[in-house]
Amino acid sequence: SFNAASQFFLDIFTYWVLYSNLVPISLFVTIELVKYYQAFLINNDLDIYYAETDTAAICRTSSLVEELGQIEYIFSDKTGTLTCNVMQFRQCTIGGLQYAETVPEDRQAAGDNDTNGLYDFNKLRSNLAEHTSRSAIHHFLAMLATCHTVIPERKDEKSKIKYQAASPDEGALVEGAAMLGYKFVARKPRAVIIQIGGQEFEYELLAVCEFNSTRKRMSTIFRCPDGKIRIYCKGADTVILERLAQDNPVVDVTLQHLEDYATEGLRTLCLAMREIPDQEYQEWQQIFDKAATTVGGNRAEELDKAAEIIEHGFYLLGATAIEDKLQDGVPDTIHTLQTAGIKVWVLTGDRQETAINIGMSCKLISEDMTLLIVNEDNSTATRDSLAK
Repeated sequence: SFNAASQFFLDIFTYWVLYSNLVPISLFVTIELVKYYQAFLINNDLDIYYAETDTAAICRTSSLVEELGQIEYIFSDKTGTLTCNVMQFRQCTIGGLQYAETVPEDRQAAGDNDTNGLYDFNKLRSNLAEHTSRSAIHHFLAMLATCHTVIPERKDEKSKIKYQAASPDEGALVEGAAMLGYKFVARKPRAVIIQIGGQEFEYELLAVCEFNSTRKRMSTIFRCPDGKIRIYCKGADTVILERLAQDNPVVDVTLQHLEDYATEGLRTLCLAMREIPDQEYQEWQQIFDKAATTVGGNRAEELDKAAEIIEHGFYLLGATAIEDKLQDGVPDTIHTLQTAGIKVWVLTGDRQETAINIGMSCKLISEDMTLLIVNEDNSTATRDSLAK
């Protein structure tokens, strides 16, 4: 009957598929030649050739060819992978006013205290001379120029200073401050020297509370040129805002600006400071020194606890916004991978709004997707929320 015949052919076909990896020895050479030729085609593929650096694809082993097409998930980091990792200081908000490098006409500020519009960096320089927020601007720029772990390098006296930064963010902030007239010129073991309007000022470095992923902030304590001790702190908005003093006039405005920056896909940092009375500093220094000389594995914890004691009662100066451009062709690539049925995951440490915005701009998230946002505090709540 017809069924038996079709079953017979199906069985033959199944056996053929099952035993297809049993290749007669005489065919091995042929198969290797085919694989080699496919590797040769990959190496000469113009679609995966990068003209800027004259780099072609390199297929290092011909046995990988048959693995192609088995990838189901791609996990990627965002910074440095999807983006160029070349940060540029674009905008900042100081004392409730926004300043930007380039101001689009429709966003220009009207009047002197317009909190919604943008002023250009020239206005920032003139405000530094006679505006009511000039002390906030001064501390904001001084902090960008001093509160960091960047090392300045110059070949000789006349050459331009090159900043060696552990993270590109820090480098961008220091360069931003230099562009606005607060130039970081030298670092000594216990001091940082900055140049303002041709004059050099020395900030005596008393202590550094370093940045880590749990603290999400970095603080430096300086004896400033005017003789007062100040703590400068920069970090994520969430950790800075909960450490502010009660009477902070610009918090709401700054928060609004942070939202705007995040929706533009910019990386943000909040800057805050306070003056420390000598007496309080002397007492704290003993705690800090004791933590710094702790022997054993919990030194980092002790240092974090010590930092926690002095990081409070801050006065909010403002926030910075840095741009990290997407690499060429990222949106098309992600879109193509998704069309091929590959699931793409991207990891980022940005604010939620920034992350969503960048997700949109690199076509990871499209308009017709359902966006699930899970912001639970613990694993059980997260599990329940996902189960729902």
